[in-house]
Amino acid sequence: MSAKNTKMQQWLNYRIRVTVSDSRMLVGTFMAFDKYMNMVICDCEEFQKVKLKTKHPKTGKVVFEEKEVKRLLGFVIIRGESIVSMTAEAPPPAEPKKQGEGPQAGPGKGQAAGRGVPVAPLSSAPTGLSGPVRGVGGPAPLQMQPKAAALPGMPGMPAGMRPPPGMR
Repeated sequence: MSAKNTKMQQWLNYRIRVTVSDSRMLVGTFMAFDKYMNMVICDCEEFQKVKLKTKHPKTGKVVFEEKEVKRLLGFVIIRGESIVSMTAEAPPPAEPKKQGEGPQAGPGKGQAAGRGVPVAPLSSAPTGLSGPVRGVGGPAPLQMQPKAAALPGMPGMPAGMRPPPGMR
């Protein structure tokens, strides 16, 4: 194991802050990394500074106001190429998380999100996928018939081919 890996391993399970090349900051629990410095972070929150263009109420001049927007991301994989910096925010918790701690799933149920095509139960193959259509795509019925044997007692032997030694 190289020294670089050991230096990164000491930060596993720490709460870290990662600054990404587009100036966003991601804060979460550092779970894993690889040789390309790709990182896996769980319980991740994104902080992004946004400039809002507003008009001053009295003067009417255009004023730029900077606001920080926070968003909960959850489980994130960050490409190492886009990481600018990483700092530790807090050490790992003393005791492991219990079942049900941390961010919880919201109300409702999970459903497949499609493209508006109704999903029908598959009792049989859809039309066009049940098999080759007669005369299209498959061998002709005559090609599928077994060929006559060349020698009596030697089924499946092509004409002109001798049987192996010991079979004569």
